[in-house]
Amino acid sequence: MKIGVYGGSFNPCHLVHKKIVLTLLERQGFDRIILLPTGNFYKKSNLAKGEERMHMLSLMFQNHPKVILCDYEFKNNLICTYRSLDYLQNLYKGDELYFIMGSDNLLSFATWKRYEYILDTYNLFVIVRKNIDLTNVLKKYEGYKGKLELVDFDVEGISSSYIRECIYENKFSLLEGHLDPMVLDYIQQRNLYTDKYQEFQKLVYTSDEEFMKNYDSNAYEKMSITTDISLFSISDIATNNYRKKKGKSFSILLVQRESAPFMHKFCIPGGFLSLDEKLLDSAKRVLFTEANIEEVYLNQFHTFSDIERDVRGRVLSVGFIGLIDKDKILSKLKPQASFFDLKIREEENESIVEFKNEVHSFICRVKKRIDEFGIVSFEEIENEYVAFDHLKIIVTALDYLQNHIKEQDVIRHLMPQLFTLKELQLVYEAILGKKLIDSVFRRAISDKVLPTDKFKKDGGHRPSRLYRWTTILD
Repeated sequence: MKIGVYGGSFNPCHLVHKKIVLTLLERQGFDRIILLPTGNFYKKSNLAKGEERMHMLSLMFQNHPKVILCDYEFKNNLICTYRSLDYLQNLYKGDELYFIMGSDNLLSFATWKRYEYILDTYNLFVIVRKNIDLTNVLKKYEGYKGKLELVDFDVEGISSSYIRECIYENKFSLLEGHLDPMVLDYIQQRNLYTDKYQEFQKLVYTSDEEFMKNYDSNAYEKMSITTDISLFSISDIATNNYRKKKGKSFSILLVQRESAPFMHKFCIPGGFLSLDEKLLDSAKRVLFTEANIEEVYLNQFHTFSDIERDVRGRVLSVGFIGLIDKDKILSKLKPQASFFDLKIREEENESIVEFKNEVHSFICRVKKRIDEFGIVSFEEIENEYVAFDHLKIIVTALDYLQNHIKEQDVIRHLMPQLFTLKELQLVYEAILGKKLIDSVFRRAISDKVLPTDKFKKDGGHRPSRLYRWTTILD
């Protein structure tokens, strides 16, 4: 089907909007038109609440089954058209989406967020208005994958701002023929666009009970929260030479996505926080649900809040670091979950991040940035394999782990109760990605471990003394 997406504030909707929609359905081959009111935080003077604008649209189009109302933007407080189109395309898989706009909007389209992505992924349907020259603009937008269709029909009429002025000044007689009668009646009932409405919005309550009775959570911005887990593991590297000390491999758990967005790409285990659970409980649930992993050390280490970090909307991520011995759980993992050996090597001003296991092998590139306060962040340079911003989460988690490795409560979760100093050193080296000097390492660790009277026989080497931590975990 050919589906038009008609966005706007609709503040209020009027009969010109209705004429545009019906004309597109009757003459331009659209099977459906989706009306998409902007979010409540759209910068528009005297903006009625999204629910009220949606209700006015429902009154005006109540007998038109081909007109669909969508509350996605004001329910998520978004003003990013590309995200709304992604959301709708996921609902209407296989259908062609056309974003409907006036030619005046096309002139400023290059200022929209990810406008090139929209031009490559979706189609534009532009209503040409008088006295607007699109020649240069159309040349600029050549070569993109999406279609750009133009139509010229008369849509002249009064504006929503003029309607609001008339309502505010109580000049309803001037609105005859410009507003649907039911819409006008609703505006008058609710005192929209008047001083009474503004006063209602600013009521002062004298008790918590009165405040909560009138409290409307939809009047405030909302976002979703996820917990995302960078689960690291240390394991032995097998060797056939008994005289050569085994090394340690450092790995991370990745899950291959089975659905959009980012279908078939890899991500760390993550999921949305439920209203009835704490962050740590969410992280534990996510690990069990996505990888069948339980009883694992988890430590909250960072919050990721880039505004456009998730294509599904405004999503804040709370990052957790997990440490586990993967050899104890490999047989229990779900099919889509697997560990990847993780290595990072520096190359000029970039870091090469290598992921490898028995089936997959790929590299990504990031750049480390340090601001004037010494705060470290990472920027993706090349990434075709890891979904969302999870590459940044992974390298941030590793940076955190390397900077906190001296805290024994972190490293000990990768060690057995008894261990040799060489085994402990190999774990440090695997995480830090570099060789340590034996004597320096042993001096640095001396106050954190205690020797026992037990020894470990290892191949052709003489027995090595076993150590334990100076304190015991609960």
